[in-house]
Amino acid sequence: PFEGYNRFMFSFNEGVYDHLFEPVATGYRDVVNEDIRTAIANIFDNGLAPLKLVSSFLQGDLDKMGRVIGRTIINTTLGLGGMFDVAEKGFGIKDVNEDLDQALGFYGVPTGPYIVIPLLGPSTMRGLLGHAGGSFLSPTFMYAPGVEVGAGITFTDKINDASFILDDKRQLDESTIDQYESMKDFYNQYRYGLMNE
Repeated sequence: PFEGYNRFMFSFNEGVYDHLFEPVATGYRDVVNEDIRTAIANIFDNGLAPLKLVSSFLQGDLDKMGRVIGRTIINTTLGLGGMFDVAEKGFGIKDVNEDLDQALGFYGVPTGPYIVIPLLGPSTMRGLLGHAGGSFLSPTFMYAPGVEVGAGITFTDKINDASFILDDKRQLDESTIDQYESMKDFYNQYRYGLMNE
């Protein structure tokens, strides 16, 4: 039902990506070594442990709860604050990809219509609700001393993430006729896969 708005916002987000994120992420990738970028990504992932733990708890998934706790303890200590994924490489404890959208889905809340969020990208109405609730469990909300610092940390995380997918994004853009539909299909399949892990 929001396709008109979605296509407009998708174009807006693509413009921001093309003129801001991609140039900055490209320069960042050229300057910062991949191992350092991976360590930064690991730190951010380690910081999402409260969100992953709450989502796993709400779904009653003891296996995932144990993995989140184990990974957090091991990677925070032996992994030097989460820079290194010692838990998986040394102990075989695989990462958990959980959020409140999945917890809501577990309790039968329908996804609702697809919607594109300014700067954040694709979501659904349920995903938007889960994202809003999950933001209170994010490290930027809990530990950042102010909104400006939190926004700076979030921007750094997004640039670091983008530095790993620049080439894939270019290939996707070049190989699809309708980029909006391709992104929508990819997002829906990805979220469906997470719900059925």
